[in-house]
Amino acid sequence: MSNSSGLPLVPAEDPEPHAALARQFVEHWGMMARAWGINPTMGELFALLYITGSDWTAEELRDRLRISRGNVSMNLRELMAWGVVRRIHRQGERRELYRAEGDVWTLFRRILKERKRRELEPTLNVLDEICRKAAVEPSLADVKGRVESLRHFFGLIDALAVRLLGLESAETEELAEFLAGDGLE
Repeated sequence: MSNSSGLPLVPAEDPEPHAALARQFVEHWGMMARAWGINPTMGELFALLYITGSDWTAEELRDRLRISRGNVSMNLRELMAWGVVRRIHRQGERRELYRAEGDVWTLFRRILKERKRRELEPTLNVLDEICRKAAVEPSLADVKGRVESLRHFFGLIDALAVRLLGLESAETEELAEFLAGDGLE
């Protein structure tokens, strides 16, 4: 298997016992990232940092994923902007290290917050604007009805996102119980 550049993520002769699992995880996150409209390298970098639970230098990430220095730098900046990777400084060391957020609930909340800001809120703004414009034009009544219905649905999703973002890690048990009540667990 290979990363987005077509090169193997981990050499076949890699002696690490978990190398195959790490490779599978990293490759899958690269594919998922692409499906979500995110740079596949960004997904791969995050996945490698997360699955190993280790601190990595940019150079080590570059070597492991066999990608360019600029690609590593650009995607690490984006991952830090999302709040899912942070720069670590060890006393007495000059080199910068990077670490993935390890708490799944924190990861979920940060990703949800960013997707809400980048995708949901702009969509709601467009739907609101279309509803306002369609409201003053009688010939657009059918359009207004369809868009209002969509706006209502996206409003519910937004309200759910706000509620989820307000939950603390300890409250996720209540969420699990709620979902289990519906046979979803």
